[in-house]
Amino acid sequence: MKLESVAQTTPVFDFCSYFLGRASASGWFADRFGNVRRHFSGEFAGRFEGEDFILDEVLVYTDGVTDKRTWRVNINQQGEFHATSDSLVGDATGQLLGNALNLNYSMYVDLANGKRWLMSMNDWMFLQPDGSLHNYTRVSRWGIHVGTVSTQYIRLDQQSQADNAIGMDQQNGRPKLVANSD
Repeated sequence: MKLESVAQTTPVFDFCSYFLGRASASGWFADRFGNVRRHFSGEFAGRFEGEDFILDEVLVYTDGVTDKRTWRVNINQQGEFHATSDSLVGDATGQLLGNALNLNYSMYVDLANGKRWLMSMNDWMFLQPDGSLHNYTRVSRWGIHVGTVSTQYIRLDQQSQADNAIGMDQQNGRPKLVANSD
């Protein structure tokens, strides 16, 4: 994919605004044959420290592994993305354009068998019209494609507002039944 050919003009994805406060995610890793191998959920908390945007991430996998990392993010006026984290080898670099972000980075990934593999990631995020954020990551090891990660994010501070707008019952999380006045 080329960023210019897949980025829509709206909604514009402002990474720091999206992750400022709290967000959650869920997703899975599928091997290169499309077989789902791991599911996960995640919690994110973003804040500013001076010029840097700090994003704390906790991912919990169904196989018992928990990953915790902190990202330090800088994005310039041209949308050039730069991030560091304790799990990265080198830095994450990329480009933000329209509703899309493309990142490339290498990071250590903990596996359930106690092993830790160095993986290369080609990460694509797309902000959707409903405010959800979808992520597709092509994962490689030693230059060989080993699988993909599919993730969906949602901002938690906006969720209660969205629930109220569509008539969600705050006590049980189900749609409110509204009597038809006709």
